Amino acid sequence: MIESIRCPNCGAIAERHHLSYLAQVKTQCDACDYLLVMCTRSGHVLESYAPGLPSEPRPMQPIAVRLTPLAQPQSNNSRRDVAALSA
Repeated sequence: MIESIRCPNCGAIAERHHLSYLAQVKTQCDACDYLLVMCTRSGHVLESYAPGLPSEPRPMQPIAVRLTPLAQPQSNNSRRDVAALSA
């Protein structure tokens, strides 16, 4: 049985072959050359190949950082808190 699925590596349409006579499931993608062969009895990976995907260069965007002052603990003796911090 052949099943159409999304490739777990690149997201393109891939094929999953259920090979019951070998007790294996083979997933392959022609778009990115992904391959995974698993044993259906034990769940062990028999063969695998997942190439890295080429990344497209993106223009560098500055990271916007917004600094906010830390909230001071509220107390009735705010002048004493300031004096203790500066001492």
